[in-house]
Amino acid sequence: MKQIKWLLGAGVALALLAGCRQEIEVATATFEDSIKAEAADARVDTSCSMEYLTGGVSQEVMDRINAAIVEHHLLFDEANGSTDVPAAVQTWVEETVNGSGFEGEEITEENAWAYHWTFEREGVFSTACKSRKLQTYRGSYNDYTGGSHGQFGIGCDVFDMATGEIVTEPDLFIDDYFSPLCDILEEAVDAAVPEEDKDLLFGTPEPNGNFAVSEEGVTWVYNPYEIASYASGIIEVPVSWASLNPFLQPRWR
Repeated sequence: MKQIKWLLGAGVALALLAGCRQEIEVATATFEDSIKAEAADARVDTSCSMEYLTGGVSQEVMDRINAAIVEHHLLFDEANGSTDVPAAVQTWVEETVNGSGFEGEEITEENAWAYHWTFEREGVFSTACKSRKLQTYRGSYNDYTGGSHGQFGIGCDVFDMATGEIVTEPDLFIDDYFSPLCDILEEAVDAAVPEEDKDLLFGTPEPNGNFAVSEEGVTWVYNPYEIASYASGIIEVPVSWASLNPFLQPRWR
């Protein structure tokens, strides 16, 4: 038994979020699908809500950014250059439900508790550094397929709003940036993590390519198990532009 819900914002919203992000026009595509086993109290609930660009930049920039959203947060190797985020959202949900694992499973009243699964995806244009024309896109996932806990995390893309290209660490920083940034992040994580949680750290942070930008600086995002236990959750380590300035490429200073 399947239940499907489709919601797509018909209007276009002008994003004027008090300096949080670029002044861009966005819409949100949301698709939900669920499947329930006939003979037992078992189900899979799947939902996806992704912002995408509809204006405020050139068509070329908009297409590049929307294509990156489809490729990096939804369809990956199956993206084939698509810029249609609403269609990709629906495809991801339908493929996830169809591949949920219920087919061929022997679900009974006794084991149905192990089949209360959820798959969730969300993407938003979040913080920005307008002075550098950089915009963060923040994608999150939250999945549960039985066991003591689910899996969750955040993946960020930073876009150059002048070109629509993704800005990576090697784009942002000069050569040989890795070692000095390790030192900076080691100090920054000490300030970012509460004292009572520091015993849960099992490694010092390194630049991992998963970062967001704001007017204040760059924030590196570490998902569970990267530098700490699952109980620590997602650790975000902010570093000011002033601290990073000696290692930035000239165009970003």
